[in-house]
Amino acid sequence: MSLKNATKAKLKADKTAIGIRLDFTSSAIVESLTGLGLDFVYFDLEHGPSSVESCQDMFRAAEIAGLTPLVRVSSYDIGYVDRLLDSGAMGIIFPHCNTKKDAEAAVRAVKYPPQGERGAGGRPLTLSGMSITDYVRAANQETMVITMIEELEALDNLPEILTVEGLDVLWVGRVDLSVSAGIPGKLDDPKVQNAVKRIIKEGRAAGKAVGVGAINASRPDQVKEFINQGARFFSLDTTAVLRSATRNILQSINA
Repeated sequence: MSLKNATKAKLKADKTAIGIRLDFTSSAIVESLTGLGLDFVYFDLEHGPSSVESCQDMFRAAEIAGLTPLVRVSSYDIGYVDRLLDSGAMGIIFPHCNTKKDAEAAVRAVKYPPQGERGAGGRPLTLSGMSITDYVRAANQETMVITMIEELEALDNLPEILTVEGLDVLWVGRVDLSVSAGIPGKLDDPKVQNAVKRIIKEGRAAGKAVGVGAINASRPDQVKEFINQGARFFSLDTTAVLRSATRNILQSINA
């Protein structure tokens, strides 16, 4: 298996990376995404029922489809994260990153020493055909650390979070941010919009890629707006895309 992370390379080149989220288990769905132009697929283990074991086959399907497999976890536990990486994940999305300590914990969980505390082993190492020394070096270069900025506390601590080495992407969780701000679901409220603009500006200035979440499948123009602001990392939602496409097809038929 290849350790090259095309999504990370794209972001390093300041290009836009667009993926899709699955909050359910289906290797067939992942494989069917082949050739559509997506960059990554992420499996949501924070809000969905998938397990480490069920992710293994979806990782393999992602490899077949040419997509970077990422996982959104529910905790910063190193042992838990290690099992996902050792099964084939090329990056981890950490929710609720509110402090510098949170960001540092994320990096420790993903990287091998000296950058982190990940243990050596698992499927990617076995199949790489590389020496352990070369594999550890390559894995530390290619794996991604993505932290979600989704509470007001994170905004207060943003300058410190941005100093953490090894942090690749700050992903703005707009829904949780609106809840934290006392305006649940009001994503167009100036409080949320101004927070997004600030995170994009300060994140890019610190050399980090920035993503924006809660993209509406019926409003692809939103992505272009955020790209113009400097964001480069986005994800569609499988269920939302399916519902939007079905609705549009049926409206066309019944018109």
